[in-house]
Amino acid sequence: MTGCLWNRSTYDIRKYQDKLTVRKEFNEHLDMTKPDTDEHAVPEDFVWVGEAEDAELTGMVSVQTGEFEGYNGTGYVGNFTGPEDTVMFTAELPADGVYNLCFSTVSVDDDKLNPVEVDGMTVGTISTHRGRDFTDSRLNGIYLTAGKHRITAATDWGYYYVDRLFITPGTPIPDSAYEVSAALSDPQAFDNSRRLYKFLRDCYGRYTITGQYCDTGKFGKEMVRIEEQTGHYPAMLGLDMMDDSPSRRELGGTNNKAVGFAKDFYVNSGGIVTMCWHWTPPVQYLINNDEHPWYSGFYKEHTTISLDAVADGTDAAGKDALLADIDAICAAMEPLREAQVPILWRPLHEASGGWFWWGNCKPESYVWLWNLLYDRMVREHGLHNLIWVWNGQSKDWYPGDSTVDIIGTDIYAPPHSYASQSAAFQEMTGWTDSRKILALTENGVMPDPEFLQRDRAVWSWFCTWGGDYIHKLNIASEDYTDFSMWEKVYQSGDTLALDDLPCLWTYPLN
Repeated sequence: MTGCLWNRSTYDIRKYQDKLTVRKEFNEHLDMTKPDTDEHAVPEDFVWVGEAEDAELTGMVSVQTGEFEGYNGTGYVGNFTGPEDTVMFTAELPADGVYNLCFSTVSVDDDKLNPVEVDGMTVGTISTHRGRDFTDSRLNGIYLTAGKHRITAATDWGYYYVDRLFITPGTPIPDSAYEVSAALSDPQAFDNSRRLYKFLRDCYGRYTITGQYCDTGKFGKEMVRIEEQTGHYPAMLGLDMMDDSPSRRELGGTNNKAVGFAKDFYVNSGGIVTMCWHWTPPVQYLINNDEHPWYSGFYKEHTTISLDAVADGTDAAGKDALLADIDAICAAMEPLREAQVPILWRPLHEASGGWFWWGNCKPESYVWLWNLLYDRMVREHGLHNLIWVWNGQSKDWYPGDSTVDIIGTDIYAPPHSYASQSAAFQEMTGWTDSRKILALTENGVMPDPEFLQRDRAVWSWFCTWGGDYIHKLNIASEDYTDFSMWEKVYQSGDTLALDDLPCLWTYPLN
């Protein structure tokens, strides 16, 4: 193979030595970047309570009583229906450090997800459950400085009610969170996959790998705009196997080039590849009319497939139809298996959101499909180049440690909101007793590497989605991430771009 980084005339060997030589240097770097939690510890007995009815209300939000029982104070607030509808608490905190935010909320119809902002920056999500009683939604591990802060419960899905906010001392993410299993789920994984996983383990907790989705490869619009603006290509290329779905080939004549781009990026540029699959179901399950076009068939409203019925055998032909699709994807990925190109494989993503057909079901049915997919691809087709990345977005949908290597989450923060998303990171550390690498598998706004290190939420990688998040009409765009943040992210000593990577196919296994 060609393309080992140290053979390039532009490669700066000093940068490699500084970033990626030995574990000792990693540990020294880790010690320098941890927040000083001992010197500025939050008092253990600190509690701040704010009643929503006493906070600042904007838009249509109003104080209410009567519909619910068990609220605190003189009432609660509701009528969150639009982006201007918020309740803003002003809290004064005694010290720099990590805090937990706990909102008491309720919804009368479906479960709701709505953003939390601190001083205008989105730091996490309030998860509100349907019911008649207020329940707690916690965001743990939020780093805040001493002094006054504006903490806002805002509107995305809306239609929820807020009773109050508790703020208590939090616990920083421990070093042990980054001590993950050395073994992949596939005992027959190819050496190149084991090398990539070893590299991810060595970097985890120290560096965040930069990534970008770009469906036209290294020299596509998104990748080139980033290189022009920052002087660096992303270390990771994100691609989609969507157009290799048999129904798309049949109805649209699609010709997917993702496999070729993946092989080229790894072999000729020494980069890392991640792949998802917007799985358009078999033709017989597509509605396919003007209102429900075939090309949107991966969304639940455009298909008639019931995964529950397939999983429990009610739809007897469904399993064979899905297996035929899986076989077609395996055939399409065969060149990557033959070349032993390691792929961070992320199928069946965002299931708990319920917008894709593979999430429009009971969690048990989803887990059944995940394990069917794993078994068919690994044991039947021998795709031992795959590293399995799961991001079902909820612990309830976790398939189990035996078929998952890495856990990811997709977070689309509002424009120019560069928070570390430490609350999500800390929550995900508790999704399994077996520690897994955690990654920000899709994002719209690039996270600030300074915040990642300060908050100890050092995601293994981020992978920004393409299109408007990076460019408009092929012109680089600041609509989501300011150019100054592009440069900060790609020039940071705490991130890895393409020219920071070692030669991955000779990376030591021990």
